Amino acid sequence: MTIDHLFVRRWPKSSLSQDIARMDVASYSQAYQSLREQAPKRPHDRPYLGGRTGYPTTKGHTNRREEHFAIALVNAQQSWRLPDGTRFEMLDYQVPLKGTRADREIGKIDIFGLTEHGRAVVVELKVIGHSGGASDPPPVALLEGLRYAAIVEANLERMADEVRTTFGREMVQERPDIVVLGEADWWSRWLHAGTDAKTVLEEKAGELSQAIGISIGFASVTNTQLIYGQRTKAPRLLAFPKIDYQHPVPKSTMKVHNGENKAPTEHEALLQSTWWGYAKMLPQIALDGNKKPGRPPVVSIDRPSANLMLPPDSKMTLEIEAQIAVTDRHKHFRSFRSSQALAQSVFGAFKAAGRLDLLSQVPAECGRRAFGKTMPGTSLVMEVDVYTLNEPRPTQLDVYLETDGYQVAVECKFCETEFGTCSRVRSAKSETPICNGTYTQQQGRNARCALSEVGISYWDFIPELFDWDAAQDWSPCPLLPTYQIVRNALAAVVDSEGCVNPSKGHAVFVYDDRNPAYRLNGAADAQLRKAASACRVPGLIRRVTWQQIVRVCVGSEDLAWLLDAIEEKHGIYPNT
Repeated sequence: MTIDHLFVRRWPKSSLSQDIARMDVASYSQAYQSLREQAPKRPHDRPYLGGRTGYPTTKGHTNRREEHFAIALVNAQQSWRLPDGTRFEMLDYQVPLKGTRADREIGKIDIFGLTEHGRAVVVELKVIGHSGGASDPPPVALLEGLRYAAIVEANLERMADEVRTTFGREMVQERPDIVVLGEADWWSRWLHAGTDAKTVLEEKAGELSQAIGISIGFASVTNTQLIYGQRTKAPRLLAFPKIDYQHPVPKSTMKVHNGENKAPTEHEALLQSTWWGYAKMLPQIALDGNKKPGRPPVVSIDRPSANLMLPPDSKMTLEIEAQIAVTDRHKHFRSFRSSQALAQSVFGAFKAAGRLDLLSQVPAECGRRAFGKTMPGTSLVMEVDVYTLNEPRPTQLDVYLETDGYQVAVECKFCETEFGTCSRVRSAKSETPICNGTYTQQQGRNARCALSEVGISYWDFIPELFDWDAAQDWSPCPLLPTYQIVRNALAAVVDSEGCVNPSKGHAVFVYDDRNPAYRLNGAADAQLRKAASACRVPGLIRRVTWQQIVRVCVGSEDLAWLLDAIEEKHGIYPNT
Protein backbone atom coordinates (compact mmCIF):
# COMPACT_ATOMS: atom_id res chain seq x y z
CA MET A 1 0.00 0.00 0.00
CA THR A 2 1.37 3.40 -0.99
CA ILE A 3 2.05 5.99 1.69
CA ASP A 4 1.58 8.88 -0.73
CA HIS A 5 -1.84 9.69 0.71
CA LEU A 6 -0.13 11.08 3.81
CA PHE A 7 2.07 13.46 1.80
CA VAL A 8 -0.55 15.31 -0.25
CA ARG A 9 0.00 19.05 0.08
CA ARG A 10 -2.35 20.48 -2.55
CA TRP A 11 -5.65 21.49 -0.97
CA PRO A 12 -7.15 24.44 -2.91
CA LYS A 13 -9.08 26.79 -0.69
CA SER A 14 -11.92 27.04 -3.20
CA SER A 15 -12.72 23.33 -2.93
CA LEU A 16 -11.45 22.64 0.58
CA SER A 17 -14.72 21.23 1.98
CA GLN A 18 -15.30 18.96 -1.01
CA ASP A 19 -11.72 17.67 -1.04
CA ILE A 20 -11.80 16.87 2.66
CA ALA A 21 -15.14 15.07 2.27
CA ARG A 22 -13.65 12.92 -0.51
CA MET A 23 -10.85 11.61 1.72
CA ASP A 24 -11.07 7.81 1.76
CA VAL A 25 -10.56 6.80 5.38
CA ALA A 26 -9.61 3.21 4.54
CA SER A 27 -6.83 4.38 2.22
CA TYR A 28 -5.43 6.81 4.77
CA SER A 29 -5.59 4.20 7.50
CA GLN A 30 -3.69 1.71 5.34
CA ALA A 31 -1.16 4.41 4.47
CA TYR A 32 -0.61 5.03 8.18
CA GLN A 33 0.05 1.33 8.78
CA SER A 34 2.39 1.16 5.79
CA LEU A 35 4.40 4.18 6.90
CA ARG A 36 4.67 2.70 10.38
CA GLU A 37 6.07 -0.52 8.91
CA GLN A 38 8.62 1.23 6.68
CA ALA A 39 9.33 4.24 8.90
CA PRO A 40 12.87 5.63 8.87
CA LYS A 41 15.07 4.90 11.87
CA ARG A 42 17.78 7.28 12.94
CA PRO A 43 21.29 5.99 13.65
CA HIS A 44 21.98 5.65 17.37
CA ASP A 45 24.53 8.46 17.26
CA ARG A 46 21.77 10.79 16.01
CA PRO A 47 19.10 10.95 18.73
CA TYR A 48 15.53 12.07 18.25
CA LEU A 49 15.25 14.04 21.49
CA GLY A 50 17.45 16.51 23.33
CA GLY A 51 20.11 18.80 22.01
CA ARG A 52 17.84 21.82 21.77
CA THR A 53 19.01 24.76 23.85
CA GLY A 54 15.86 26.82 24.34
CA TYR A 55 17.30 29.47 22.02
CA PRO A 56 16.53 29.82 18.27
CA THR A 57 19.02 29.29 15.48
CA THR A 58 17.83 32.52 13.88
CA LYS A 59 17.57 36.01 15.30
CA GLY A 60 15.33 39.04 14.98
CA HIS A 61 12.09 39.23 13.01
CA THR A 62 12.25 36.24 10.70
CA ASN A 63 9.84 34.14 8.69
CA ARG A 64 10.40 31.36 11.22
CA ARG A 65 7.80 32.64 13.65
CA GLU A 66 6.51 29.09 14.10
CA GLU A 67 9.90 27.94 15.41
CA HIS A 68 10.16 30.86 17.84
CA PHE A 69 6.62 30.24 19.05
CA ALA A 70 7.30 26.51 19.56
CA ILE A 71 10.46 27.27 21.56
CA ALA A 72 8.58 29.77 23.71
CA LEU A 73 5.87 27.19 24.45
CA VAL A 74 8.42 24.55 25.47
CA ASN A 75 10.45 27.02 27.54
CA ALA A 76 7.32 27.95 29.49
CA GLN A 77 7.35 24.46 31.09
CA GLN A 78 3.59 24.51 31.56
CA SER A 79 1.01 21.75 31.61
CA TRP A 80 -1.67 21.73 28.94
CA ARG A 81 -4.96 19.93 28.49
CA LEU A 82 -5.97 17.24 26.01
CA PRO A 83 -9.61 17.02 24.92
CA ASP A 84 -10.48 14.55 27.71
CA GLY A 85 -8.87 16.69 30.42
CA THR A 86 -5.64 14.69 30.62
CA ARG A 87 -2.69 17.01 31.19
CA PHE A 88 0.46 16.95 29.09
CA GLU A 89 3.78 18.78 28.94
CA MET A 90 5.67 20.06 25.93
CA LEU A 91 9.17 18.62 26.32
CA ASP A 92 11.00 19.24 23.07
CA TYR A 93 10.71 21.08 19.76
CA GLN A 94 11.89 20.56 16.18
CA VAL A 95 12.31 16.82 16.79
CA PRO A 96 14.06 15.26 13.76
CA LEU A 97 12.67 12.08 12.22
CA LYS A 98 14.86 11.55 9.14
CA GLY A 99 16.97 8.42 9.09
CA THR A 100 19.06 9.47 6.11
CA ARG A 101 19.30 12.43 3.75
CA ALA A 102 17.14 10.50 1.30
CA ASP A 103 14.13 10.94 3.59
CA ARG A 104 13.41 14.32 2.06
CA GLU A 105 9.68 14.37 2.71
CA ILE A 106 10.10 13.50 6.37
CA GLY A 107 10.05 16.65 8.44
CA LYS A 108 10.38 17.43 12.12
CA ILE A 109 7.84 17.25 14.91
CA ASP A 110 7.06 20.83 15.86
CA ILE A 111 6.58 19.94 19.54
CA PHE A 112 6.93 16.60 21.31
CA GLY A 113 4.96 16.18 24.52
CA LEU A 114 4.24 13.66 27.23
CA THR A 115 1.02 13.15 29.18
CA GLU A 116 0.82 12.79 32.92
CA HIS A 117 0.45 9.05 32.31
CA GLY A 118 3.50 8.82 30.07
CA ARG A 119 1.94 8.78 26.62
CA ALA A 120 3.63 10.62 23.74
CA VAL A 121 1.89 13.64 22.21
CA VAL A 122 2.71 14.87 18.70
CA VAL A 123 1.86 18.56 18.37
CA GLU A 124 1.62 19.98 14.85
CA LEU A 125 1.82 23.76 15.21
CA LYS A 126 0.40 26.22 12.71
CA VAL A 127 0.71 29.99 13.04
CA ILE A 128 0.35 33.13 11.01
CA GLY A 129 3.76 33.88 9.57
CA HIS A 130 5.66 37.05 10.41
CA SER A 131 4.73 38.46 7.00
CA GLY A 132 1.05 37.66 7.60
CA GLY A 133 0.81 34.46 5.56
CA ALA A 134 -1.58 31.73 6.72
CA SER A 135 0.84 28.82 5.98
CA ASP A 136 -0.49 25.32 5.23
CA PRO A 137 -4.21 24.45 5.24
CA PRO A 138 -5.69 22.30 8.05
CA PRO A 139 -5.73 19.00 6.08
CA VAL A 140 -1.97 19.29 5.57
CA ALA A 141 -1.51 19.79 9.31
CA LEU A 142 -3.64 16.72 10.00
CA LEU A 143 -1.63 14.58 7.58
CA GLU A 144 1.65 15.84 9.04
CA GLY A 145 0.44 14.80 12.46
CA LEU A 146 -0.46 11.34 11.16
CA ARG A 147 2.93 10.95 9.46
CA TYR A 148 4.85 11.91 12.57
CA ALA A 149 2.69 9.73 14.81
CA ALA A 150 3.30 6.71 12.56
CA ILE A 151 7.06 7.25 12.71
CA VAL A 152 6.99 7.78 16.49
CA GLU A 153 4.96 4.58 16.89
CA ALA A 154 7.53 2.68 14.82
CA ASN A 155 10.29 3.91 17.12
CA LEU A 156 8.54 3.79 20.49
CA GLU A 157 11.13 1.65 22.26
CA ARG A 158 14.01 3.85 21.13
CA MET A 159 12.17 7.08 21.97
CA ALA A 160 11.05 5.78 25.37
CA ASP A 161 14.69 5.12 26.18
CA GLU A 162 15.63 8.65 25.07
CA VAL A 163 12.81 10.16 27.13
CA ARG A 164 14.20 8.32 30.16
CA THR A 165 17.83 9.26 29.62
CA THR A 166 17.21 12.84 28.40
CA PHE A 167 14.31 13.98 30.55
CA GLY A 168 14.27 11.46 33.39
CA ARG A 169 10.66 10.52 32.54
CA GLU A 170 8.94 7.25 31.79
CA MET A 171 7.13 6.94 28.45
CA VAL A 172 4.65 4.14 27.84
CA GLN A 173 4.97 2.33 24.54
CA GLU A 174 1.55 3.14 23.16
CA ARG A 175 0.31 4.93 20.05
CA PRO A 176 0.76 8.69 20.53
CA ASP A 177 -1.92 11.36 20.61
CA ILE A 178 -2.06 14.03 17.90
CA VAL A 179 -2.85 17.68 18.55
CA VAL A 180 -3.19 20.09 15.63
CA LEU A 181 -2.55 23.35 17.42
CA GLY A 182 -3.26 26.46 15.39
CA GLU A 183 -3.49 30.12 16.18
CA ALA A 184 -7.07 31.33 16.23
CA ASP A 185 -6.24 33.63 13.29
CA TRP A 186 -4.81 30.69 11.33
CA TRP A 187 -8.00 28.69 11.79
CA SER A 188 -10.19 31.64 10.79
CA ARG A 189 -8.15 32.25 7.63
CA TRP A 190 -8.88 28.74 6.37
CA LEU A 191 -12.20 27.86 7.97
CA HIS A 192 -14.45 30.87 7.56
CA ALA A 193 -17.64 31.23 9.55
CA GLY A 194 -20.63 30.08 7.55
CA THR A 195 -18.73 27.32 5.72
CA ASP A 196 -18.84 23.63 6.48
CA ALA A 197 -15.08 22.98 6.08
CA LYS A 198 -14.47 22.85 9.82
CA THR A 199 -17.33 20.44 10.44
CA VAL A 200 -16.26 18.20 7.57
CA LEU A 201 -12.64 18.22 8.81
CA GLU A 202 -13.68 17.24 12.32
CA GLU A 203 -15.95 14.47 11.07
CA LYS A 204 -13.23 13.07 8.84
CA ALA A 205 -10.70 13.22 11.66
CA GLY A 206 -13.16 11.33 13.85
CA GLU A 207 -13.45 8.60 11.25
CA LEU A 208 -9.65 8.40 10.92
CA SER A 209 -9.31 8.27 14.67
CA GLN A 210 -11.67 5.31 14.90
CA ALA A 211 -10.06 3.49 11.98
CA ILE A 212 -6.48 3.90 13.19
CA GLY A 213 -7.15 3.85 16.91
CA ILE A 214 -5.53 7.19 17.61
CA SER A 215 -6.65 10.33 19.41
CA ILE A 216 -6.77 13.47 17.26
CA GLY A 217 -7.57 16.88 18.69
CA PHE A 218 -7.95 20.22 16.92
CA ALA A 219 -7.05 23.09 19.20
CA SER A 220 -7.09 26.83 18.86
CA VAL A 221 -4.59 28.92 20.79
CA THR A 222 -5.13 32.56 21.72
CA ASN A 223 -2.94 35.22 23.39
CA THR A 224 -0.03 34.46 21.07
CA GLN A 225 1.89 37.73 21.22
CA LEU A 226 5.51 36.80 20.77
CA ILE A 227 8.85 38.44 21.51
CA TYR A 228 11.32 37.03 19.01
CA GLY A 229 14.44 35.43 20.39
CA GLN A 230 18.08 35.50 19.43
CA ARG A 231 20.93 33.05 19.76
CA THR A 232 21.52 34.29 23.30
CA LYS A 233 17.99 35.46 24.08
CA ALA A 234 15.08 33.07 24.42
CA PRO A 235 11.80 33.86 22.66
CA ARG A 236 9.09 34.88 25.09
CA LEU A 237 5.30 34.90 25.18
CA LEU A 238 3.88 38.24 26.33
CA ALA A 239 0.88 36.49 27.87
CA PHE A 240 0.14 32.93 28.85
CA PRO A 241 -1.78 31.45 25.90
CA LYS A 242 -4.98 29.46 26.21
CA ILE A 243 -5.66 26.22 24.34
CA ASP A 244 -9.30 25.70 23.45
CA TYR A 245 -10.79 22.46 22.12
CA GLN A 246 -14.14 23.76 20.94
CA HIS A 247 -15.17 20.55 19.20
CA PRO A 248 -12.82 17.75 20.23
CA VAL A 249 -13.06 14.59 18.11
CA PRO A 250 -12.80 12.08 19.48
CA LYS A 251 -12.10 12.26 23.16
CA SER A 252 -8.84 10.60 24.11
CA THR A 253 -9.08 6.97 25.17
CA MET A 254 -6.12 7.45 27.47
CA LYS A 255 -5.68 4.74 30.06
CA VAL A 256 -4.56 5.47 33.58
CA HIS A 257 -1.14 3.96 34.21
CA ASN A 258 0.93 3.25 37.25
CA GLY A 259 2.30 6.50 38.59
CA GLU A 260 -0.95 8.41 38.48
CA ASN A 261 -1.40 11.06 41.12
CA LYS A 262 -2.13 9.68 44.55
CA ALA A 263 -3.71 11.49 47.44
CA PRO A 264 -1.21 12.93 49.94
CA THR A 265 -2.57 10.57 52.59
CA GLU A 266 -1.77 7.58 50.38
CA HIS A 267 1.75 8.88 49.84
CA GLU A 268 2.23 9.36 53.56
CA ALA A 269 0.79 5.91 54.32
CA LEU A 270 3.21 4.33 51.86
CA LEU A 271 6.14 6.06 53.49
CA GLN A 272 5.01 5.22 57.02
CA SER A 273 4.84 1.53 56.17
CA THR A 274 8.33 1.57 54.66
CA TRP A 275 9.80 3.67 57.48
CA TRP A 276 8.52 1.48 60.30
CA GLY A 277 9.69 -1.63 58.48
CA TYR A 278 13.17 -0.12 58.35
CA ALA A 279 13.00 1.13 61.93
CA LYS A 280 12.47 -2.42 63.20
CA MET A 281 15.96 -3.26 61.97
CA LEU A 282 17.54 -0.52 64.12
CA PRO A 283 18.58 -1.06 67.73
CA GLN A 284 15.74 -0.06 70.03
CA ILE A 285 18.02 2.47 71.71
CA ALA A 286 18.41 4.30 68.38
CA LEU A 287 14.77 5.49 68.42
CA ASP A 288 13.06 7.94 70.75
CA GLY A 289 10.43 5.35 71.72
CA ASN A 290 7.39 7.41 70.70
CA LYS A 291 5.14 5.34 68.43
CA LYS A 292 2.17 7.66 68.32
CA PRO A 293 -0.17 6.78 65.40
CA GLY A 294 0.59 8.82 62.30
CA ARG A 295 3.99 9.84 63.62
CA PRO A 296 7.07 8.76 61.64
CA PRO A 297 10.01 7.09 63.33
CA VAL A 298 12.24 9.61 65.11
CA VAL A 299 15.73 8.70 66.24
CA SER A 300 16.99 9.32 69.75
CA ILE A 301 18.23 12.78 70.64
CA ASP A 302 21.48 11.11 71.67
CA ARG A 303 21.92 9.41 68.29
CA PRO A 304 20.91 11.86 65.54
CA SER A 305 23.26 10.21 63.03
CA ALA A 306 21.08 7.11 63.22
CA ASN A 307 18.78 8.96 60.81
CA LEU A 308 21.49 8.99 58.16
CA MET A 309 22.01 6.21 55.65
CA LEU A 310 25.64 5.25 56.13
CA PRO A 311 28.00 2.79 54.44
CA PRO A 312 29.92 -0.06 56.08
CA ASP A 313 33.14 1.84 55.40
CA SER A 314 33.97 3.81 58.58
CA LYS A 315 35.99 6.49 56.79
CA MET A 316 33.15 7.26 54.41
CA THR A 317 30.74 7.25 57.34
CA LEU A 318 32.72 9.91 59.15
CA GLU A 319 32.90 12.07 56.06
CA ILE A 320 29.15 11.86 55.44
CA GLU A 321 28.41 12.71 59.07
CA ALA A 322 30.70 15.74 58.82
CA GLN A 323 28.87 17.29 55.85
CA ILE A 324 26.44 19.21 58.07
CA ALA A 325 27.48 20.76 61.37
CA VAL A 326 25.35 19.96 64.41
CA THR A 327 24.42 23.64 64.69
CA ASP A 328 23.04 23.62 61.13
CA ARG A 329 20.69 20.69 61.63
CA HIS A 330 17.03 21.52 61.18
CA LYS A 331 14.56 21.22 64.04
CA HIS A 332 13.16 17.95 62.70
CA PHE A 333 16.44 16.46 61.52
CA ARG A 334 15.89 13.30 63.59
CA SER A 335 12.55 12.50 61.90
CA PHE A 336 12.44 10.03 59.02
CA ARG A 337 10.50 12.75 57.18
CA SER A 338 13.58 14.98 57.18
CA SER A 339 14.64 16.08 53.71
CA GLN A 340 17.86 17.41 55.23
CA ALA A 341 18.86 13.98 56.54
CA LEU A 342 18.00 12.45 53.16
CA ALA A 343 20.06 15.08 51.33
CA GLN A 344 23.03 14.62 53.65
CA SER A 345 22.93 10.86 53.14
CA VAL A 346 22.70 11.00 49.34
CA PHE A 347 24.91 13.94 48.42
CA GLY A 348 27.30 13.14 51.25
CA ALA A 349 27.65 9.65 49.80
CA PHE A 350 28.56 10.93 46.33
CA LYS A 351 31.16 13.22 47.86
CA ALA A 352 32.62 10.68 50.27
CA ALA A 353 32.91 8.11 47.48
CA GLY A 354 34.71 10.62 45.26
CA ARG A 355 32.01 10.20 42.60
CA LEU A 356 30.62 13.69 42.11
CA ASP A 357 31.32 13.12 38.43
CA LEU A 358 28.33 10.76 38.34
CA LEU A 359 26.01 13.69 39.03
CA SER A 360 26.74 15.04 35.56
CA GLN A 361 24.83 12.02 34.20
CA VAL A 362 21.61 12.95 36.01
CA PRO A 363 19.06 14.47 33.58
CA ALA A 364 16.81 17.30 34.68
CA GLU A 365 13.21 17.15 33.53
CA CYS A 366 13.87 19.89 30.98
CA GLY A 367 16.47 17.69 29.24
CA ARG A 368 19.53 19.52 30.55
CA ARG A 369 21.99 18.22 33.11
CA ALA A 370 20.42 18.57 36.52
CA PHE A 371 23.70 19.44 38.23
CA GLY A 372 25.70 20.77 35.31
CA LYS A 373 29.03 19.35 34.27
CA THR A 374 30.38 17.81 37.45
CA MET A 375 33.72 16.06 37.77
CA PRO A 376 36.04 14.73 40.48
CA GLY A 377 37.30 18.30 41.02
CA THR A 378 33.80 19.68 41.66
CA SER A 379 33.29 21.07 45.14
CA LEU A 380 30.18 20.22 47.16
CA VAL A 381 29.17 21.96 50.38
CA MET A 382 25.95 21.62 52.35
CA GLU A 383 23.95 24.25 54.25
CA VAL A 384 25.69 27.20 52.61
CA ASP A 385 24.76 30.77 53.54
CA VAL A 386 24.38 33.20 50.64
CA TYR A 387 25.32 36.83 51.32
CA THR A 388 24.72 38.40 47.90
CA LEU A 389 21.06 39.33 48.38
CA ASN A 390 21.43 41.68 51.36
CA GLU A 391 19.20 39.61 53.61
CA PRO A 392 19.23 39.99 57.40
CA ARG A 393 18.96 36.19 57.58
CA PRO A 394 20.87 34.88 54.57
CA THR A 395 19.40 32.32 52.21
CA GLN A 396 20.75 28.89 53.11
CA LEU A 397 21.25 26.42 50.28
CA ASP A 398 20.74 22.75 51.02
CA VAL A 399 23.55 21.81 48.64
CA TYR A 400 25.97 24.01 46.74
CA LEU A 401 28.03 22.68 43.81
CA GLU A 402 30.80 24.60 42.08
CA THR A 403 32.72 23.56 38.97
CA ASP A 404 35.16 25.95 37.33
CA GLY A 405 33.20 29.02 38.42
CA TYR A 406 29.80 27.54 37.56
CA GLN A 407 27.56 27.15 40.59
CA VAL A 408 24.45 25.10 41.24
CA ALA A 409 22.04 25.92 44.06
CA VAL A 410 20.20 22.77 45.15
CA GLU A 411 16.94 22.74 47.11
CA CYS A 412 15.93 19.31 48.45
CA LYS A 413 12.34 18.28 49.17
CA PHE A 414 10.88 15.00 50.36
CA CYS A 415 7.55 15.04 52.21
CA GLU A 416 7.00 18.79 51.87
CA THR A 417 3.88 19.68 49.91
CA GLU A 418 4.88 23.18 48.80
CA PHE A 419 7.73 25.62 48.47
CA GLY A 420 8.26 28.41 50.96
CA THR A 421 6.24 31.58 50.39
CA CYS A 422 6.93 35.14 51.49
CA SER A 423 6.48 35.50 55.24
CA ARG A 424 5.65 39.22 55.09
CA VAL A 425 2.02 38.51 54.24
CA ARG A 426 1.51 36.59 57.47
CA SER A 427 0.65 39.31 59.96
CA ALA A 428 1.10 36.95 62.91
CA LYS A 429 4.82 37.25 62.31
CA SER A 430 6.69 39.86 64.30
CA GLU A 431 8.48 41.03 61.16
CA THR A 432 7.70 44.50 59.88
CA PRO A 433 6.77 45.93 57.49
CA ILE A 434 4.08 43.47 56.43
CA CYS A 435 2.30 43.06 53.11
CA ASN A 436 -1.24 42.45 51.86
CA GLY A 437 -0.05 40.08 49.12
CA THR A 438 0.20 42.63 46.32
CA TYR A 439 3.26 44.29 44.82
CA THR A 440 2.03 47.84 45.39
CA GLN A 441 2.90 50.83 47.51
CA GLN A 442 0.92 50.27 50.67
CA GLN A 443 0.78 50.97 54.38
CA GLY A 444 2.71 54.22 54.03
CA ARG A 445 5.95 52.73 52.71
CA ASN A 446 7.97 53.94 49.72
CA ALA A 447 8.79 50.60 48.10
CA ARG A 448 6.20 48.32 46.55
CA CYS A 449 7.78 45.31 48.27
CA ALA A 450 8.01 45.02 52.03
CA LEU A 451 11.35 43.23 51.57
CA SER A 452 12.72 46.03 49.41
CA GLU A 453 11.64 48.51 52.06
CA VAL A 454 14.16 46.98 54.47
CA GLY A 455 16.92 46.80 51.85
CA ILE A 456 16.63 43.19 50.67
CA SER A 457 17.62 43.25 47.02
CA TYR A 458 15.48 40.58 45.34
CA TRP A 459 13.64 43.09 43.15
CA ASP A 460 16.94 44.67 42.09
CA PHE A 461 17.68 41.46 40.17
CA ILE A 462 14.31 39.89 39.40
CA PRO A 463 13.60 41.92 36.21
CA GLU A 464 16.84 40.65 34.66
CA LEU A 465 15.70 37.04 35.00
CA PHE A 466 11.89 37.10 35.07
CA ASP A 467 9.07 38.83 33.22
CA TRP A 468 8.15 40.88 36.26
CA ASP A 469 8.75 44.60 35.91
CA ALA A 470 9.81 46.07 39.25
CA ALA A 471 8.43 49.48 38.22
CA GLN A 472 4.83 48.38 37.85
CA ASP A 473 2.15 47.14 40.24
CA TRP A 474 1.33 43.44 40.48
CA SER A 475 -1.76 41.98 42.09
CA PRO A 476 -1.22 39.44 43.43
CA CYS A 477 2.54 39.72 43.85
CA PRO A 478 4.24 37.14 41.58
CA LEU A 479 6.89 36.57 44.23
CA LEU A 480 4.36 35.44 46.82
CA PRO A 481 3.97 31.81 45.63
CA THR A 482 7.42 31.59 43.99
CA TYR A 483 9.44 33.11 46.82
CA GLN A 484 11.72 30.17 47.67
CA ILE A 485 12.17 29.18 44.03
CA VAL A 486 13.13 32.67 42.87
CA ARG A 487 15.37 33.24 45.89
CA ASN A 488 17.37 30.10 45.09
CA ALA A 489 17.64 31.09 41.44
CA LEU A 490 19.00 34.48 42.46
CA ALA A 491 21.42 32.84 44.87
CA ALA A 492 22.84 30.81 41.98
CA VAL A 493 23.55 33.68 39.59
CA VAL A 494 24.06 36.90 41.61
CA ASP A 495 27.73 37.41 42.43
CA SER A 496 29.45 39.22 45.27
CA GLU A 497 29.64 42.41 43.16
CA GLY A 498 25.88 42.53 42.78
CA CYS A 499 25.96 41.46 39.12
CA VAL A 500 23.63 38.92 37.53
CA ASN A 501 25.31 36.35 35.31
CA PRO A 502 22.85 33.61 34.30
CA SER A 503 25.53 31.81 32.29
CA LYS A 504 27.36 31.03 35.54
CA GLY A 505 24.79 28.98 37.40
CA HIS A 506 21.32 27.58 37.87
CA ALA A 507 18.98 26.30 40.57
CA VAL A 508 17.77 22.71 40.79
CA PHE A 509 14.91 21.38 42.88
CA VAL A 510 14.94 17.76 44.02
CA TYR A 511 11.76 15.92 45.01
CA ASP A 512 10.25 12.47 45.53
CA ASP A 513 8.61 11.22 42.35
CA ARG A 514 5.79 9.70 44.42
CA ASN A 515 4.86 12.96 46.13
CA PRO A 516 1.63 14.16 44.45
CA ALA A 517 2.39 17.79 45.29
CA TYR A 518 5.08 17.75 42.59
CA ARG A 519 3.05 15.92 39.96
CA LEU A 520 1.04 17.75 37.31
CA ASN A 521 -1.56 19.97 39.00
CA GLY A 522 0.04 19.52 42.43
CA ALA A 523 0.59 22.54 44.65
CA ALA A 524 4.39 22.51 44.46
CA ASP A 525 4.29 21.73 40.74
CA ALA A 526 2.15 24.82 40.19
CA GLN A 527 4.68 26.98 42.05
CA LEU A 528 7.55 25.67 39.92
CA ARG A 529 5.64 26.17 36.69
CA LYS A 530 4.66 29.72 37.61
CA ALA A 531 8.30 30.61 38.14
CA ALA A 532 9.46 28.74 35.03
CA SER A 533 6.84 30.35 32.78
CA ALA A 534 8.08 33.81 33.75
CA CYS A 535 11.78 32.94 33.61
CA ARG A 536 13.70 34.51 30.75
CA VAL A 537 16.63 32.11 30.97
CA PRO A 538 16.04 28.56 29.71
CA GLY A 539 17.43 26.08 32.20
CA LEU A 540 17.79 28.51 35.09
CA ILE A 541 15.14 26.54 37.00
CA ARG A 542 15.52 22.75 36.80
CA ARG A 543 13.90 19.88 38.60
CA VAL A 544 14.82 16.25 39.21
CA THR A 545 13.67 13.34 41.36
CA TRP A 546 15.55 11.40 43.98
CA GLN A 547 14.76 8.33 41.91
CA GLN A 548 16.60 9.76 38.94
CA ILE A 549 19.61 10.76 41.05
CA VAL A 550 20.16 7.30 42.53
CA ARG A 551 19.79 5.75 39.07
CA VAL A 552 23.36 6.80 38.26
CA CYS A 553 24.54 4.69 41.21
CA VAL A 554 23.63 1.52 39.35
CA GLY A 555 26.86 -0.24 38.47
CA SER A 556 28.97 1.83 40.89
CA GLU A 557 30.71 -0.39 43.43
CA ASP A 558 31.33 2.62 45.67
CA LEU A 559 27.64 3.47 45.90
CA ALA A 560 25.92 0.08 45.71
CA TRP A 561 25.23 0.31 49.46
CA LEU A 562 23.31 3.58 48.94
CA LEU A 563 20.95 1.93 46.45
CA ASP A 564 20.11 -0.76 49.01
CA ALA A 565 19.78 1.65 51.94
CA ILE A 566 17.54 4.22 50.25
CA GLU A 567 15.20 1.52 48.99
CA GLU A 568 14.98 -0.16 52.39
CA LYS A 569 14.46 3.06 54.34
CA HIS A 570 12.41 5.23 52.00
CA GLY A 571 11.22 2.92 49.23
CA ILE A 572 13.14 4.98 46.68
CA TYR A 573 14.65 3.00 43.86
CA PRO A 574 16.04 3.94 40.44
CA ASN A 575 13.69 4.68 37.57
CA THR A 576 14.32 2.00 34.97
